[in-house]
Amino acid sequence: MKKEEKKTPVREVRDRHECTSWVVLTGATEGRSVMLHKNRDSDVVKLQFYRRKPRGKNSWMALGDASRVTANMGLNDKGVAIVMNCGDPSDGTSEGPGASTPVIAKTALEECATAAAAVEKIKEFVETKRYHHGKRGSIWFVADACEAWIAENDGLRFAAHRVEGDFDVRANAWHFPEMIPFSQQTPEGLVNYSRREFAVRDHLFARGREYARPVTVELISEASRIPVLPEAPACYPLCGSRTNSAATIAVDCEFPGSLSTMFIAFGPPRYTLYLPVPFLLKMIPEALTSGRFSDAIFARRASGAELPEKQRDALEKKMNRRHHAAAEKARKLLRKGGSGEEAAALLSEAFRENWKEACVYLDFK
Repeated sequence: MKKEEKKTPVREVRDRHECTSWVVLTGATEGRSVMLHKNRDSDVVKLQFYRRKPRGKNSWMALGDASRVTANMGLNDKGVAIVMNCGDPSDGTSEGPGASTPVIAKTALEECATAAAAVEKIKEFVETKRYHHGKRGSIWFVADACEAWIAENDGLRFAAHRVEGDFDVRANAWHFPEMIPFSQQTPEGLVNYSRREFAVRDHLFARGREYARPVTVELISEASRIPVLPEAPACYPLCGSRTNSAATIAVDCEFPGSLSTMFIAFGPPRYTLYLPVPFLLKMIPEALTSGRFSDAIFARRASGAELPEKQRDALEKKMNRRHHAAAEKARKLLRKGGSGEEAAALLSEAFRENWKEACVYLDFK
């Protein structure tokens, strides 16, 4: 009698993947917003939500690390959104003193009123040798209500291009011809990063068969939670063991400073809900600004208790509908000359209801 072979479970290859980001412009959304998304991959397990109004500068909000005020994914009051990924290794190392990418992003959010200006600010950090990112370079996504840019750099070089068309995606490999010759990326790394980029395109556009379907916040959330890549099960997926948070930043094209919203997973996305956080939110819960809420999500991940997909997705859709209804009321009010305070009250009430429902569902107190 033949001995039964033991099946070895697929083990995720830890290729030190560091984030996947993508942008969807109005031609592929429902026409009212530019959507910028980031899945953050990092060993960091202490997160905080920040909202700041520095004197004489733009106000902004962002999800960052608890160790210091940073913007790993953020939005300012002009409707400028910024996220970043790790880029290729190269000879352009930046291991001396300088600012980290989340600090550079925070500075750009505080000082820039357009995506193009934010790209120039990032470039200035690189050219003046104030960029610090070790042996690997970076990839930046910057968007506003009118356009989106992608920049790639290391400690010596910088290239940026406006996104032509309605979609682009990056994992951790440079795409620009100005940067590719200097990449020291391995073939294995390049293939793995390409697989993750393909997984996003495949989910959003069904391999070219659903390109006329609007890309929604819900569709982006689904893509962000892909736990395995069917063509390569051992490859690190979009949502793997190091995926510690995510956000879709929807920049409103009509009222970017008032109706733009961050849909945030305050922790590993398969263990929490995406919560719509409007920029005009009047009172941000202490549990978000202290990190208590994200601590609870990491504790849930440690227990292995992923959220049931059907219930989770249904509740997210309900919360998004509530938020969108409030945003449309606020839009009509603003069109008639209503105040930002009135709009903020509508959006904040919807948030309070969503926050209460999310806390009950997640058993968070």
